[in-house]
Amino acid sequence: MRKELLIIVSIALVSILALSAFVIYGLPYLNTPEHIRQPALEHLHFRAQVVVNDQPIDFSQAKFQQTKPGVCNDEIPESPIHFHDGIDQILHIHWKSITGGEVLKYYGWNFMGGTDDSLGYRFDSGFPKNVPIYGDVLPELPAGANFYVYTGDEMSYKRQDWNDFLHKSIETFFEKQSSFGQTASLNWFEGMFFKKAAAHSGVDHSQSSESHETSQHSQEELSHINNLVGNVVIFVQPNEPSETQIKERFNNLVPLQDSTCGG
Repeated sequence: MRKELLIIVSIALVSILALSAFVIYGLPYLNTPEHIRQPALEHLHFRAQVVVNDQPIDFSQAKFQQTKPGVCNDEIPESPIHFHDGIDQILHIHWKSITGGEVLKYYGWNFMGGTDDSLGYRFDSGFPKNVPIYGDVLPELPAGANFYVYTGDEMSYKRQDWNDFLHKSIETFFEKQSSFGQTASLNWFEGMFFKKAAAHSGVDHSQSSESHETSQHSQEELSHINNLVGNVVIFVQPNEPSETQIKERFNNLVPLQDSTCGG
């Protein structure tokens, strides 16, 4: 009888341990995308405008702003997404393969499922570590609103699929590869031994944030310096935006800056 009881207790303990391990490791692992489970360093940017019933969101507001991360090294920042330096529109992406839906969830609009307060768990240090959202700082979604997505610039633009924005990586969505890690200053032999930590093709322009007014760089050069992969405008409203609304947004893109490293 004692032997049978010992067997039952042992089985119960093993089951409890197995269930605990599954809850602690298994569920977070299964419910987290690979690029969140094993984050890889990135440093790209895109300009984002979100207009809710004719009201553009001002991302330069303090509630969206974070402290500038130290990103000119090989360390992966704690947060994958940032607005900082009090600048509107410029989204800083510091983990590879982040999607548009994850960006929106990070600021409070959850179209991706899972818990509202987390992007999932990272496992790169062994024990699962929560990747929390920044906060519920986007305005409340209006009832009956639809989502209209456009990419381009003041010269040309086109409508995109809302689900593509939500679920594709930023690079895939914009059909433009990040230049992070590509170093024009290093030849292939040097690149085998020295990892370039500075973002955007190794160029580090140290001018102040006000210097873009007198920049000698062309827009193409500034896009390369800033590793800008695109511009997106999202209209949240019942009906499709007018041509005037769309043009107004793409004529309102914030200027690009010469300064790149550190953000």
